[in-house]
Amino acid sequence: MKSAKGKKRAEEILDAATQILVEEGYGGFSMRRVAEALSMRLSNVQYYFGGPGELLSALFDRALERSITAFKSRPAQGSLEDLIRFILDEQQPQEYCLMFWELWALAARDEEINAVMARYYAQYQKQIEYVLSKAVPGLAPGARRRRAVLIMSLMEGLSLFRGVEGRLDMPARQLDKDVVEAVTRIAAG
Repeated sequence: MKSAKGKKRAEEILDAATQILVEEGYGGFSMRRVAEALSMRLSNVQYYFGGPGELLSALFDRALERSITAFKSRPAQGSLEDLIRFILDEQQPQEYCLMFWELWALAARDEEINAVMARYYAQYQKQIEYVLSKAVPGLAPGARRRRAVLIMSLMEGLSLFRGVEGRLDMPARQLDKDVVEAVTRIAAG
């Protein structure tokens, strides 16, 4: 899978898997369904991703890698406010929120997917902790971890409302401002 063709095929499989999660939900998700969407044999999909857990793990890994890369490439990256605005921007496309809703639902029923999600959120938490260490330099590690979890909870909970058009009865710009202010207060303690 190290060849350019292999990498391209793996990306196509991940794209199809994401689309199925978003359009059909976790009830419609399977390795067989991904193979059908790409007009491939199931064994070909399994060659790249041995099973659903491995495929979903790759989806999480790709989402996290893309987010970290995009965040680090921003000109003002590094500040807590920038991180929060970045996460809020990432929540704008409805597809992003829908994909995570479906993954959360899968994780609630499947131990393997739950472990994948836990690994994803551990990495997400590390990124927030790193930014917190710069924003509040004297913060003890335990306090930094707790505040990172609070910030993640706020951001992930917010995605439940931002992912459905019309669910929020307020201007998004004002809400974003309020979220940045709340996170800044959480960070400061």
